[in-house]
Amino acid sequence: MKRKPDLEGVDSRQMSEATLWDLINAGQDRMSFAQRRLWDMISIDPEQWIHRTPAGEDHRIWVVALIGRTLISYNDFEHGFDRSNFVQYGEIAQIGGGQSDLEIAVQDALNELEFGRRTAPVVSAPKPGTYPGQGSR
Repeated sequence: MKRKPDLEGVDSRQMSEATLWDLINAGQDRMSFAQRRLWDMISIDPEQWIHRTPAGEDHRIWVVALIGRTLISYNDFEHGFDRSNFVQYGEIAQIGGGQSDLEIAVQDALNELEFGRRTAPVVSAPKPGTYPGQGSR
């Protein structure tokens, strides 16, 4: 049985569910026939899941689709949809850094099914340190 994550005390600075539905509906309108067929199979009603940052902060993330151990979510920090991984229902293990419209995130999943490997770039979290030409952070 799937259990809802405990969201008490979790950062809640994010968009409303109504605004998210506006983005989902607009993305559905732009989907190709193949994208829409996949979307109809993997989409769920939006749910807030938890992502724990490397610094130990918990953030609420809207999850809108599940496929295997990956998901499509709306990332408030990047202002777009992306693909992420999860191990336990309700908790995002590794968040993507995407800034895609919904139909692009669905196309990335469709490409992975067709080609048998991830074709979209995987973005990691920022890593503190010194980088050439940037000085200390």
